[in-house]
Amino acid sequence: MVFSAKRLTFFLLLFTSFSFGQRAYPNFSIDANYGISGVKDPGLSDFSHLDFGLRYMLDENVWGIKLDYGMDKFRTQETPTEKGIDVSRISVQAACNLTNLIDNRSYFYSRYFNILAHAGVGYSMQKSVTIPQGGTDEIGHIIFGINPQYSITENLAVGLDATGIVHLSQHYWFDGNYTYTSPEFKGSPNATSTFIYNISIGLSYTFGKD
Repeated sequence: MVFSAKRLTFFLLLFTSFSFGQRAYPNFSIDANYGISGVKDPGLSDFSHLDFGLRYMLDENVWGIKLDYGMDKFRTQETPTEKGIDVSRISVQAACNLTNLIDNRSYFYSRYFNILAHAGVGYSMQKSVTIPQGGTDEIGHIIFGINPQYSITENLAVGLDATGIVHLSQHYWFDGNYTYTSPEFKGSPNATSTFIYNISIGLSYTFGKD
């Protein structure tokens, strides 16, 4: 996947600073997910999604903030010449524990099962493997999703995450060619908006105790 050394260094430093502060922030969690990357048109999907997240819950574990880094790979051809794009992204999102929001005394409440929702904005970096000399396409995106979680232990939970990402101005199509040379865009010289989905399973570890 494509990402710069400076951005990776920033992400790791931020991760480290949160980790060392775990005793002061008992509602701080780290997440890791692996699963499917997909797009409806041209109908691509593959087990190529990976993401890592940092989440801090506020307000009695109802509302919080999430920082995440994700990677996806799309290929329309593997041989004899590889065609496609690699995408990486950084997002800042609001997080909401829907189970607690409804009412932590209600029928839906469970100390083992929670449904989290997340939504926000971010920055995507897209690199074509079809046109290696084409440079990096920098894209703003909107991201949203839902994440049911089941607690295995007091601090460890397993979850299923379904996320959608809207790219606001994408210059490479999923075969790695420029969008305005692809038949889908009939020669238009402009970038296009696209939709990517991720369905993944992962683990979430919360530091501290309630």
